[in-house]
Amino acid sequence: MIEILQFILSAILCFLISSAVHELGHVLMGLKEGFKFYLFIAGPFGFKRNENDKIVAYFEKDISLWGGIGGTTPQNEDGNNFKKFGRVLLAGPITSLIFGAIWLPMGIISDNLFLILLGAMPLSMGIACLIPARNGAFHTDGGRWLRMHRSEETRAVELAIWNLTQNSIVQGHFANANFEEIEILINDQDARTKYMGHYYAYRFYKDNNDRVKQENEIDVLSNLKEGVPKQLVSMFKID
Repeated sequence: MIEILQFILSAILCFLISSAVHELGHVLMGLKEGFKFYLFIAGPFGFKRNENDKIVAYFEKDISLWGGIGGTTPQNEDGNNFKKFGRVLLAGPITSLIFGAIWLPMGIISDNLFLILLGAMPLSMGIACLIPARNGAFHTDGGRWLRMHRSEETRAVELAIWNLTQNSIVQGHFANANFEEIEILINDQDARTKYMGHYYAYRFYKDNNDRVKQENEIDVLSNLKEGVPKQLVSMFKID
């Protein structure tokens, strides 16, 4: 019983470390590219930049975010920011692979279960995040990077998501958001992307005090939410 408990505790700790290393890879690359720290979450523990531009520690209550998030945002308008973001995307899984490749052999050689888990988890995480696929509400890091380079259509969608996300972080509202980019998401065939588009439309109308269209978007989101992951609905909440 004690051994089982030790294994569970070791697995939880290794997961937290693996998640932190992965997200730290995103954050450090973002800082290297000249971006500004915005958010870091690993398990229930997080750091964020508050409204006073101070970095504070906090406890993340949303369990759906415990898998980890590392976010940085550009400090100025630069045509290369989206290209830099591509490098930030790949930095997370690459960091995981390097970290895992260091600890797994050491664990195998020393026959240490904790070190084996500490190596195997980030390796698995890095590989999984590089495989182009949907990871719940969003595409994996590798999937997003590939979509940025696959075609004009998928690049336009990823660029719209990127710009609208930055708009929310930098300006804190959507009154001046580019509605053409919102329409790109609304017109996408994927239900999750469409949901995000209608959410941004809702925010756009709300911040521009257009109550009629705001209420219409709330109705649309209500009809769409059954067809998308609960994580997405949780992250894009209607006020």
